Amino acid sequence: MKKIILSIAILALALSSCDDFLTKEPPMDQSDELALSTFTGIDGATAGNYRAVIPWYEMAFPLTFDVMCGNGMVGPVNTGRMRQEPAWNFTPTSELGLWAAAYKAILGCNKVLAAIDAGEFSRDGATDEQINNVKAENLFLRALAYFDLVRVYAQPYGYIKEKGITGTGALGVPIILVDDLSLRPSRSTVAEVYENLIIPDLLEAERLMSPSYVRAGVKDVVATVTTPVIQALIARVYLTHEDWQLAFNYASKVINNGRFKLLSGNDYVNMWHSDVDVAPQSGSETIFEVYISQSDGTSTSLGNYLTVPEYEGGTGYGDVRISQDLIGLYEDTDVRFSGLTKTSSLKPEYSGYYWSTKYIGKNGLLQYNNVPIIRISEMYLIRSEAIFRLGQVSIEGVTALDELNRVATSRGASAYSQVTVENLFNERRKEFLFEGQVYFDMKRMQLSLNRVDYDLDEAARNIPFPDDRWAFPIPENDILNNNNLVQNPGYQSK
Repeated sequence: MKKIILSIAILALALSSCDDFLTKEPPMDQSDELALSTFTGIDGATAGNYRAVIPWYEMAFPLTFDVMCGNGMVGPVNTGRMRQEPAWNFTPTSELGLWAAAYKAILGCNKVLAAIDAGEFSRDGATDEQINNVKAENLFLRALAYFDLVRVYAQPYGYIKEKGITGTGALGVPIILVDDLSLRPSRSTVAEVYENLIIPDLLEAERLMSPSYVRAGVKDVVATVTTPVIQALIARVYLTHEDWQLAFNYASKVINNGRFKLLSGNDYVNMWHSDVDVAPQSGSETIFEVYISQSDGTSTSLGNYLTVPEYEGGTGYGDVRISQDLIGLYEDTDVRFSGLTKTSSLKPEYSGYYWSTKYIGKNGLLQYNNVPIIRISEMYLIRSEAIFRLGQVSIEGVTALDELNRVATSRGASAYSQVTVENLFNERRKEFLFEGQVYFDMKRMQLSLNRVDYDLDEAARNIPFPDDRWAFPIPENDILNNNNLVQNPGYQSK
């Protein structure tokens, strides 16, 4: 194994108190060979890899994409922030920032996986099952990072396949399976990223992980990788890859597990507003989340940006309000609107605007919010869409309409009379407000963005699909430093 020093940037994300697995500190002054020479070191490095993989869910995904795609809108509070995002004004020198963060995380996972596969470490009493569980965690984290990369920096799989696109338009991201920082890899196709890495990694993770495994010492069990978490991500991946039957099968595995429950009324609202620091271990909607806590030194500005400016000098910035376009989709009886939004009477110009209350903070501190990545409602909506896409009325006694209405009516909304792409999208749009899904839903469903509530760069009011802008630009520095990388169409001269 190469004696490359462990990435300071990755390991620094794992620093803080010693009572939570996400913040345990692996050694930073030792070579990989020494740091990963024991199972204890491998386990500690895995904890660091969690913190390396999930930061983009703490802010960028749940905020940026919803503002880009019309769920959120800037103003009437003019802070000067969040102006680039709704205008889709991204360039190779000013982009999302996911590329560098994700590849640092992938490097960390590759180091651990290489050490496990080499088998030259001291077990410290660890069993084969324990080693397999840790390997499964790193396979999952690597797959998640690649899944996010290919969804952001490439055109959607289904569109490429349907149109028979080849060449640059079919490119995904580079696949790197080793820990060599000197590599200059070319981009694999979108299909190769899914079929040669994401899906095999996740299926192997599911095979390796013990169904009863929960990482030792965790405060929040749904902030760690378990078998249902792996299966839920597989369901989402198969939906994106348009493997409809497999998407249905894996969503069913999670639902039939029985541990996660679709809530309604005040129970759903209280899920977001509870003073409980962590999600319940059973009977919760949350399958996988980012755990944020003052006690372990982690924080996010998500609550500050999204919270209504209730008073002068208040901690809520009010940068991003809920768009009128989205509000028009909610019924008054829908608790996602009636229970999770708030207006401001601070100034007359704020009248008529609504802000989300999904992220109100812990103990009155807006910067501490757990951020859900996967919830059980998504599994029901995946089953509904999968049945619909297969052209069937039902599968195994489950109908597409029942699953769609199961989510809608649990929130107090009216039942749908039929399943359509528009109804599926609108329900997902209402359900996952500020959870970072709307951009990916629009891409894979090949939907154009049309906004009424918009007062920025008029040229970006409506983003048609297809369009080059649905694939983010690859950072310029990476293009300059790697002659094998090809920039996405539409950004070569920017």
